[in-house]
Amino acid sequence: MTRFFRAFQQRWPARAALVALLLSACGSPPPPAAPPAPEARPAATPPGEPALDRDWGERSLARVPALVELPAAREWHAHASGSFTVLEHGPTHSSLVLRVTRAARLVRPEQCEADARLARPSLPTSDASSVVERRKLMSPEGFDTRLVVGVEPRVGGSVHGFALAVGAATGRCYVACFETESVGPGAPGAVADRLAVVVSGVFETLRLPSAEERAVPPVGVK
Repeated sequence: MTRFFRAFQQRWPARAALVALLLSACGSPPPPAAPPAPEARPAATPPGEPALDRDWGERSLARVPALVELPAAREWHAHASGSFTVLEHGPTHSSLVLRVTRAARLVRPEQCEADARLARPSLPTSDASSVVERRKLMSPEGFDTRLVVGVEPRVGGSVHGFALAVGAATGRCYVACFETESVGPGAPGAVADRLAVVVSGVFETLRLPSAEERAVPPVGVK
C-alpha cells in the first residue's frame, strides 16, 4: 500500500487537493494539512468495487483508430455510438469515449471540442465550479491537447468524476473522455484514484496513427 501510495502521488500530485475538494463538497471534514499516512486516506475502493489499477493491456481500436493501454484490460466492452467508440467498465461504473476525425488544416482545440459536443451533447461540461485541473498533455504525438479534470457530488451521496482531453493536429481532431462514479465513504478517494490512473496511464500514453492514415470523418463532412 505504501509503495502504491507514493507512486500515485508521483503520478498525479493533484490527487490530494482533489480528494480534499470532494470531501468538502460531500459534507465530510477535509483531511489535515500535513500529508496523511497511507492508512488515513479515504478507502480507494469501496466494498464491492475492484481496484482499477491492475492487469494492464494494450488494445487496438481500429475504428478510432488508436492504440490504447487500459487497466483491467479484459473487462472493457466496446461499442460504436455515432462517430465515437465507447468502452465501458461495468465493475467501476466507468466509461471511456474516443473519436478522431478529419478537420480543417489549421483547426484549433476549441473548434474540435465544439464539433465533438454537437456530435455528442452528453460530454461533460467544463464548468468552473466542477473543474479541479486544467493543463496541456504531450500526447497523442503531434496534437495540441488540452486536459480538463472535474468532479462533483451527486444526489444520493455518489461522486462523479471526468477527464476530458481534446486535441488538434494538422487536419485532425482528437477527443477522449473518461467518466466514473462511486458511492459511499470511500467514493472521493476512489474517483480521484481512477482519474489519476486513466490520465497518467491511458491519456498520456495513447497513440494515434500518422496523418496519412485513415480518420473517421465527422458528421456532415463528405
